[in-house]
Amino acid sequence: MFKKMLSSLLVSAIFVSGSAAAYASPEESAKVPITQTKSISKDLYTVDGDFLGNLNKTTTIEQVTDENGKASYTSTVTKDYELAEEYAAIPAYTEKFADSTEITTFSVNEENELEVNGEVISENDFPTVSFSRPGLGGNSFALNSNDSGGEPTISHYYSNSDRTRYTFGTYSGVSFKFDHGVYVGPTGNNVSRTNIPKTNSNFYDAKAAMDSAETNYRDTYVKASAFAFAAALAFFSMGSVITFIPGGGAAGFAAVDLYNVYSDLQDDVGDAYAAVSHM
Repeated sequence: MFKKMLSSLLVSAIFVSGSAAAYASPEESAKVPITQTKSISKDLYTVDGDFLGNLNKTTTIEQVTDENGKASYTSTVTKDYELAEEYAAIPAYTEKFADSTEITTFSVNEENELEVNGEVISENDFPTVSFSRPGLGGNSFALNSNDSGGEPTISHYYSNSDRTRYTFGTYSGVSFKFDHGVYVGPTGNNVSRTNIPKTNSNFYDAKAAMDSAETNYRDTYVKASAFAFAAALAFFSMGSVITFIPGGGAAGFAAVDLYNVYSDLQDDVGDAYAAVSHM
């Protein structure tokens, strides 16, 4: 008899639990998170073509949609670097390319404003691009026959033939748009220095920042193309990208991913500008 009663109770408990899930309120159902995780491993190179090391990067983006259909996100980006021996011995590089985990939140407040880590951002916070050739723009810093790479219109360095003296040039920020192709160019102030030896106290800070920018510059291209596909757009600016975040879906995930790498690029260029300014 006891076993029959216990069996009946278990059946009832399972039925009630199942009923609660089946008839959950729209608000409860809406808050079930969707998670997207991507991992990559790639070799890194300096602006002048030296092997810098290896990066293992994992990006996890969790999306939660509220009862009104507005999506919020928590992005967790983990970077694990293994630098080549030469660069692992340079403090500026071990600091710039340090292992890290960065968590960024995206949400919409009661005034329908987008907040990133609790700070309101809008389309007006992003500069627009006025140039017309993909990948280039603004006034290019002077190049010579020993120039070996990098983005001369944004943040760049090159050396003399024996790599004993360097020229550095950089703007303070980055602008972006997509018009049937990715356009990344400079914004803000610019500064340049010539005939700089490796003994300059800001030499490696500037070089490390520009080498990091080289990777994030290329990643911005990749993520922008992915967003264009997800959002089915042929024209957009970085300011318009963020308007897709509250809508959720594939475009929302792609917008968060693009925002992350674009922000990293902005940080690198800002760091380069600060270092070159103090040479």
